[in-house]
Amino acid sequence: MSLTQEACERLRGAIVSGKLEFGERLSEEQIARALGMSKAPVRAAFTDLRDMGLVSIVPQAGTYVFTPTPQDVKEMSHFRAMLEREALGSALVRDPDGLVQGLSAAIVQMQHAIDVQEFTLYSRADSAYHRVILHHAGNRYLEKAYDLTATALEALRAHLQSGAGDFWQRSFAEHTQMRDLMAKRQFDDAQALLEEHILVINRSISLPSANINQRTKSRRRSDEEYAMLLS
Repeated sequence: MSLTQEACERLRGAIVSGKLEFGERLSEEQIARALGMSKAPVRAAFTDLRDMGLVSIVPQAGTYVFTPTPQDVKEMSHFRAMLEREALGSALVRDPDGLVQGLSAAIVQMQHAIDVQEFTLYSRADSAYHRVILHHAGNRYLEKAYDLTATALEALRAHLQSGAGDFWQRSFAEHTQMRDLMAKRQFDDAQALLEEHILVINRSISLPSANINQRTKSRRRSDEEYAMLLS
């Protein structure tokens, strides 16, 4: 793994897990020190993260963790619902039994995460569940299109839901119900529930403002904080 890839993965993990806040200004110099590398690979990592939709690079101002607007979330979630519904239809035709087995394995991981109360593990298992659907569709272009918004939506869930309230229980129940509907060959009901499961984010989340002035007022972290967040 190159230094740029390492910096990108460390920063991606901190953003997706919610450790770095929406709109937070990222210090290239401090991050480089925390990772024990020069600023060049960190700068290159910022560009890769921008392409994932996770940061905004503002000329003469700096690099900031992304701040989605309600319209951003609406468009991303509808795009994802469209792709996953199509993928599920293809997967159910190609290999319904293999699909159900893959989803069941992801559900086991979800249950473990709930048992140990680890939201980061739950988020990974949640993502793995949906990746099973994309994989079994057998269309690599669907997967590439999905990647345009998947990471940003994963970060959004982590930042704004963070396992609070009954999120884990509701999410787990919906994933299990979708799997059971597929196992019973109730494919239309499974696809309808999948779409509802994805689009619920539009109704359940209140988003912060995307005002750039708020970004410049974001907290400044110490070197020690960066080292801990990126470890």
